[in-house]
Amino acid sequence: MNKNTAYRIVADIAVLICIIHGWWFIALPISLLASWLCPYYIEIIIAGLAYDAMFGSFPETGLWGYAGTISSIMIALFIAGAKRVVRK
Repeated sequence: MNKNTAYRIVADIAVLICIIHGWWFIALPISLLASWLCPYYIEIIIAGLAYDAMFGSFPETGLWGYAGTISSIMIALFIAGAKRVVRK
């Protein structure tokens, strides 16, 4: 197992534990760091979906019920663009 895979596994486990407990303020920095270190870290979008499924899916909130998913997709796209610019 290479170093990058080990980072990914540790970050996934940490993010999963944080999401289960509802600690988005800890899961977000871990996800940002992992998305910077690992190529194609799509787990941030899966984490956003999981968080919304557990805590944010209320019909009366409308679009705000999916704020975790929308923000995770925007963060993933922003980090991918920033990596392209910085690593050129």
